[in-house]
Amino acid sequence: MALSQKTKEILTVAMADKKSAAELAAAIDAGGNTPAAAVAPLGATTNLVGVDGTGSNAAPLAGTETRLDAVEAKADAIIAALKAAGLMLP
Repeated sequence: MALSQKTKEILTVAMADKKSAAELAAAIDAGGNTPAAAVAPLGATTNLVGVDGTGSNAAPLAGTETRLDAVEAKADAIIAALKAAGLMLP
């Protein structure tokens, strides 16, 4: 994030030390506050299957799968919002 010339001038006046203000402005302009690295969406990562072969765990697995899919969708929405806000690189 680069500072505008006006912001640099205000910073200089506020700090009352032109050299320190220039150093701070240069550090900010250099990208010390760059967006976070991109994080891939979770995608379809929750595919639970029964292991005992009897079907007795089918209902709990289906319920767990549904809840994990909801968590996945919300996490993907958070990632998309961070990218849209410019806080994370696409």
